[in-house]
Amino acid sequence: MGALIFSGFLSLALAVKAYRAFNYRRMPFAKYFILIMLSMAIWSFNYAFEVGFVEIEYKYFFARLEYLGMAFAPVAWFLFAAEYSGIFRTFTHRHEKIFFLIPVFTILSMLTNSLHGLHFTSYSLDTSGGFPLLVFQHGLFFWLFYIYSFFLISLGILFFVRQFVRLTVPYRAQAAIALTAACIPVLGNLLHIADIGPFEFFDPTPFSFTITGMILFWGAMQHEFLNIIPIARENVIESMSDGYVVVDLSNFIVDINEAALVLKGKTRKEAIGKSLDEFFGEEITLFSGDVPEGSFSREFSLKDGAQPGYFTLTVTPLEHKDASEGRLVMIHDITEIYRYQEALKQANKKINLMSNITRHDILNQVNVLSGYTELISEMLPPDVKEDPRISRYLKNLNKGIETIHNQIIFTRDYQDLGVVSPTWQSVAGATREAAFAFSGQGINFSIEDSSLEVYADPLLRKAFYNLFDNARAHGESVTEISCSYRMEGESIVVEIRDNGVGVPEDMKELIFEKSVGKNTGLGLFLVRGILSITGMEIKETGKEGEGAKFEITVPAGNWRQVSPDLKTVAGITAGITAGITAENLN
Repeated sequence: MGALIFSGFLSLALAVKAYRAFNYRRMPFAKYFILIMLSMAIWSFNYAFEVGFVEIEYKYFFARLEYLGMAFAPVAWFLFAAEYSGIFRTFTHRHEKIFFLIPVFTILSMLTNSLHGLHFTSYSLDTSGGFPLLVFQHGLFFWLFYIYSFFLISLGILFFVRQFVRLTVPYRAQAAIALTAACIPVLGNLLHIADIGPFEFFDPTPFSFTITGMILFWGAMQHEFLNIIPIARENVIESMSDGYVVVDLSNFIVDINEAALVLKGKTRKEAIGKSLDEFFGEEITLFSGDVPEGSFSREFSLKDGAQPGYFTLTVTPLEHKDASEGRLVMIHDITEIYRYQEALKQANKKINLMSNITRHDILNQVNVLSGYTELISEMLPPDVKEDPRISRYLKNLNKGIETIHNQIIFTRDYQDLGVVSPTWQSVAGATREAAFAFSGQGINFSIEDSSLEVYADPLLRKAFYNLFDNARAHGESVTEISCSYRMEGESIVVEIRDNGVGVPEDMKELIFEKSVGKNTGLGLFLVRGILSITGMEIKETGKEGEGAKFEITVPAGNWRQVSPDLKTVAGITAGITAGITAENLN
């Protein structure tokens, strides 16, 4: 009796704990778990009183009260399994109340048994075991209820068996927990109904259901049993627009979805067991040659009639307990993106062509204006030319023409910004190439020789050129310019320093704005634009009177130290890129 009371309190505690721990409004199956535990609590408490009392009248009274829990437990279990596994979920939602009709009918038939005798044909007290136990002779209605209950519990078990077979490893563990928990009360009830051994008079079902509740609740706490909803494969994998292929360690296909099959117009039977390269044919050889061990991505194209389709293929290792089990291959259609990018490239080419023609025509007209201005200045009488107003007008006119010329040249540089993809470039190489343009101008360059490379726009050399030109134009007495670098956390800071007059404190940020400065005010604006493409930042940190100091911060991942073996190759690549860029700039 004490064990049954303990079982009842334990079931009740599990129901309360589940009510507090789980959002049963978001997870409907949690409410069925609560109903199972409440049913077990009612069953256990009344069964304890049935066993505890000696008088047959009390035993019979509490035996009938047991049905308030016993009748609803199988239905609650079935609805729990259906909701959790997703099998017949829509059906059970629509007809949920119908499943409770037989339990209600069973309670009524049991309570009115004295009128018809179809639930219990008779009952008696058995004292042969030294402990008085109530024994029933079951009638037709009981067996109808028992068959119905056994059918629902068996269906619930089958639901979890199906989930266990079909689900992946994380969900399979949850299904195994539910499957183990479900089999315990079924076994106990069969032992009782079959009158096997001591279970002929003693029903272990309430105990076994309590054990079931403990297992389920342990699974909920340790394995997020009630927090993770297993979704049927068809609802996820087959509804994906991306291709999904699972291959084994030998790269043979073991699973594939409809989207991947459509790419090649094949059936699942034709794909399963074939190698991935064989499935795609000669158009793509994914796993030939050296294959990266980790995740990697590749792009490929497949012909769909007259029009090719473009795709990205992402390969991810499938591992379980640190052991590789195969690869997951995801195929994403980027045809529309690719065509949009191609159309954008063509549009940019047309715009750039039009800009080049327009810029060329404007520069020709600027040169015409400059020539006529010079002619007018030479043809003026000496007394007119010496007039302060005329002299000022001519000077402003020449300055305006020069400003227009410089701004047109700037648009040519700015037009090329970001057009070509960023590349890895040697800092020492780019600064030396930029410094070469200032040969013979009385400036001594000190450039640190290093293997540092940065990921930057191909106009990086132009950025250094503008920094050097800015020092020459505004430093007034610059004779030395140095370039060095240092570590700062995970970033690299490239430092450009000169020995000129420096930058006033109130101008340190303004100098990077457009149209700020003594000349065009476009040089440092362009520098910041070039560097920002790959996340680099620039600021002026020098002291006025001691020279300017520009610090370029290169974030982690955008810089690297090149080994001597790779430095030669990188230098050749950088030289080719710089040559192409220089040709575009000139």
